[in-house]
Amino acid sequence: MRWCRDIVGQVGALEPGMQALSDAEVAARTTALRGRLESGEALDALLPEAFAAVREAAARTLGQRHYDTQVMGGALLHLGKVVEMRTGEGKTLAATLPAYLNALGGAGVHIGTANDYLARRDAAWMRPVYGFLGMDAGLVNGDDATAAGRAERRAAYGADVTYGITEEFCYDFLRDNLAYREDECVQRGRNFAIVDEADLILIDDARTVPQITVEVQQADLPYQKLAAIVARFRPAVHFSVRAGRRDVSLTDEGGSEAEERLGVDNLYDSANLRLAHGLQKALEAAVLYQRDRDYIVAQDQVVPVDPVSGRLQASRDLGAGLMQAIQAKEGLAVRPQRRPLAVVALHDYMKSYSRLAAMTGTAASDAASYDEIYKLDVVVVPTNRPVIRIDHLDVFYSTASAKLAGLADEAARRRESGQPILIGAGSIEEAAVISGLLTEREVAHEVLTAKNNEREAEVISAAAKLGAVTVIAKMAGRGVDIVLGGPDGSADEREQVADRGGLCVLGAERHLNRRLELHLRGRAGRQGDPGESKLFASYEDEATLGVLGAASAARNSKMIRGRGPMSGPIFTRIFDSGQARWAAAAARQVQDSLEFDAVLSAQQRQIYAERLRILTSADLSSQVKDAVAEVAEDVILSCVQEGGSPRQCKASLLELYPTNLNTAELGRAAAGSVPSGSAPGGSDRLAALVRTDALHAYGLREAAVGSAAMRRTERYVSLRIIDHHWGEHLQEMAALSEGIGLRALGGRSPLAEYRREAAELFAGMKRRIKRDTVRGVFAVKPHDIDAQRDPG
Repeated sequence: MRWCRDIVGQVGALEPGMQALSDAEVAARTTALRGRLESGEALDALLPEAFAAVREAAARTLGQRHYDTQVMGGALLHLGKVVEMRTGEGKTLAATLPAYLNALGGAGVHIGTANDYLARRDAAWMRPVYGFLGMDAGLVNGDDATAAGRAERRAAYGADVTYGITEEFCYDFLRDNLAYREDECVQRGRNFAIVDEADLILIDDARTVPQITVEVQQADLPYQKLAAIVARFRPAVHFSVRAGRRDVSLTDEGGSEAEERLGVDNLYDSANLRLAHGLQKALEAAVLYQRDRDYIVAQDQVVPVDPVSGRLQASRDLGAGLMQAIQAKEGLAVRPQRRPLAVVALHDYMKSYSRLAAMTGTAASDAASYDEIYKLDVVVVPTNRPVIRIDHLDVFYSTASAKLAGLADEAARRRESGQPILIGAGSIEEAAVISGLLTEREVAHEVLTAKNNEREAEVISAAAKLGAVTVIAKMAGRGVDIVLGGPDGSADEREQVADRGGLCVLGAERHLNRRLELHLRGRAGRQGDPGESKLFASYEDEATLGVLGAASAARNSKMIRGRGPMSGPIFTRIFDSGQARWAAAAARQVQDSLEFDAVLSAQQRQIYAERLRILTSADLSSQVKDAVAEVAEDVILSCVQEGGSPRQCKASLLELYPTNLNTAELGRAAAGSVPSGSAPGGSDRLAALVRTDALHAYGLREAAVGSAAMRRTERYVSLRIIDHHWGEHLQEMAALSEGIGLRALGGRSPLAEYRREAAELFAGMKRRIKRDTVRGVFAVKPHDIDAQRDPG
């Protein structure tokens, strides 16, 4: 922070000089700074002057001068830190400082955020700052990712600074790695990224896996029958649930019941493992996934709801049969499963940037995870003005219904004075219940959930108007400013709200994840405004059960039943300690998961590096000829070692390419070899004969189709075969991951077993890629190649 304050001083010292310059002279600083960079001056040395230029550009174009704390935040982002700046402290404007500085080199800067609204808003809002300085700002969203919109997306990535949905950056990365020509690619590398809403993206969504899929044609599981079976199951009899965790498992009685109804002797026999997997997914769908909390049903389709932000995720497949299980549970048509063509874990994509930085309103509580996953340090920037918000003690109720009634009473009481109220609900369903209770009390209010998210900016920005009452299902990731009196309110309206205590935030539950509470509280008391917050909880809440356990929660509930709600520091301390335990367990789980993720990530890097080499190579003939010779040799040697006749071995070659190899000559060469292939002479003669034949066949093929067509065929076939086998490999790895527990019986390490089997699968895939590439080069007709293939 001493360094940050030094930077603030240096930028401040340059400010009078910048203010004295004309618009054209300030804009000319970009050319001058780029010249100094090209001359070898370090980027860090340019920081004070670059920041001073951006501060002046923002003041002239937006009427917003960066606070000193924003300069601090920008400097820390440039260093590659996770920067915690409280809600309302101006992270969006702070990001322009390091974005401009790092764009001077010409490699581009990506600023990723959580949703389309924020990406569009930030790009439009900050574009005048960059434009004033001679830079451009592009926007990447989910509007048109097809071939028709490819030129527009390529232009967006070609801008100096590119704003976008972080997940969409991932999808473009995957599409580029399915491209068949260089001009189909839209990204131009991954130089420097700044992630907004970092806790939501880098922590909560770290292990989400954006994927491009195709529908598979295969016999599907009887999902409706499985749904009917688990619908009859009773908790603690047929299945058990770990309180506070998304973990459900069959009991012995449940397994026996399922076997009887499915007509199988042993559900866990190897022949029934796929059925057992489907039953487990049906159980998860029935017990763990609730409608209007985890998903909604719209137009006869299941649409997942993000558990943190509360937004719909129409493009996300819950995967591995779970989506089909939920469809069956809801009585909808079960859609066919899809096979992945390309996948990438979000955390793995983010780590592919040369440099990464992030910003959020709540980072300190996740410092260990940022370090574990990304090797990034967290730095907390002080607020521009002191926080004077009053955080009241939590209130605990015996039952959930009593809690929500108490919350509604509190909102109605405060509403009488005109104090604006923001109520944070835990789900769509809970928001609807609270809305009904407010209506009973004749309290006019607005409701924002995943079902009407198109009104997000309108509803949230008006939440601090005099007398406003707003109910929102999930608050994290909603980067809309809440200004006292409303965005268009007068100074008098702002003063009236402040006189009534400012915005009051009421939370309908406590969370295991402390950060979600901080997000909600942080909506009040921005930039030194007055404000209040108060959280309501019950001993029936899922989070409370997770902290105390079912038995302890029941005892506490019984203790306060009939005595009314309880409030005091001891209740809060108990919950806070539970949050700490949950955070430690979550960090351990992340660490374990990353070790498994690293296996597939390393394989993907190899495949994509090879694919990029093929895509960008002008001539693959040398590589393909080596493969032709090597595969032919392997086929013949294997055939001979297995006792195949010369005619049989020649037939094996004919499966790869046309050959006129003389069987008698093949037999003579084979007669001198030995099964082990270790003796000199015979096996060497056999290998030489086959390699010569294979290269001769290759030469005939090239002469027949022409060199240009041969080069085109080699590239197309090589890419297509890689894509096909990589997609199959992804399926095999998913199956391996799910079943590794069974493979690791007998005291063996699941991770060691996973690594070993994954390596075997990968080696086998590479052998098949080489074999099928050779076959394809000889079989595919150049005029049949669809050079315009669009992977999605």
